[in-house]
Amino acid sequence: MTREKAYDLLLEIAKNAEKKTGIPAYPRSVLNVMSAAALSNNVFWVARYSREAFNLLIEILKELEKRNLVNLQAGVELTEEGKKLLQDVGYEIKFRICDHCKGRTILFDEILDKDVVREFIKIQENRPPAIQEFDQGFVTSETTLARVAYMYYRGDLRNRDIIILGDDDLLSIAVGLTNLANRIVVIDIDKRLTEFIQRVSNEYGLRIEVYTEDLRRPLPEDLCRKFDVFQTDPLESLNGFKVFVGRGIAALRGERCAGYFYLTLVDASIDKWREIQRLLLTEFNVVITDIIPDFSEYVNWNLYFEEMQAWKILPESLRQIPRDGWYVSTLFRIETLRGSRGLFETISSEENIYYDKELASA
Repeated sequence: MTREKAYDLLLEIAKNAEKKTGIPAYPRSVLNVMSAAALSNNVFWVARYSREAFNLLIEILKELEKRNLVNLQAGVELTEEGKKLLQDVGYEIKFRICDHCKGRTILFDEILDKDVVREFIKIQENRPPAIQEFDQGFVTSETTLARVAYMYYRGDLRNRDIIILGDDDLLSIAVGLTNLANRIVVIDIDKRLTEFIQRVSNEYGLRIEVYTEDLRRPLPEDLCRKFDVFQTDPLESLNGFKVFVGRGIAALRGERCAGYFYLTLVDASIDKWREIQRLLLTEFNVVITDIIPDFSEYVNWNLYFEEMQAWKILPESLRQIPRDGWYVSTLFRIETLRGSRGLFETISSEENIYYDKELASA
């Protein structure tokens, strides 16, 4: 098949998948899925390697199967025709990360005290489980520690006033154990989490200030414009992202303060990333300083894994719970400048900030 004919076929597949999902798709989207299928036969790991939105990926696989380019009877497998199509186009992706830092660029065990690492790993074993009501899913303990180490590396930890918006990753506890931050505040809607964090804080003398609040309401006045750094692992609907990151920026005291957030490509297409970046630049008027792909690895949220949207749309033959690590997110660091502004308005409690057509893990 000529490259021109191959791309015509890829475009047809992309258009059909886009029509069924409402998620923008391109010939490259299809090539990414096919190339990822050459690396793993587990559909969830195909999602990680392809870096395509999960709901879109499933429709692309169905379109590929119709054309005998993949076999979905026992996992995801490229057929000989599929392999030949990739060869005709000359497209291939490789996956290899650093054995030491896992691509994060920092080594938390060389930055953080060993007692901090040991105590945090012990504490997090008793955390409340993730629940579907709040679209929860927490990262590995190594990821949480790497987030703290990266803050240290960027000058966002020692003697800083830090606010964390949503903390099922227990970042506040890891920060508190370092005894380096000046002030630590946590806001979370889940009373199970806030009570757990408060209990650990009291036991270890971490002085974490804990609020059980719905971020659709404005921050308490005494938390506005009081912090040097915010951290959040936001909801990935556009409305949810705006609430979490907007409140974080509203908490910052002024210019050249820092914010951290994390985005997946499982629940957010590359087109949604563009809308998020537009929001950051035009509405919040902040600058992106750092982007590190796949910085965060998540633990499977076993209590509701088989209830999430991704599981419901899977062909029966692909319903196999994967090992941890397939769900990853990219680290974004932003800074405020002159003219930056956060979200101070009330968001209606009737407004759905948890779901949109791209969310697969909810």
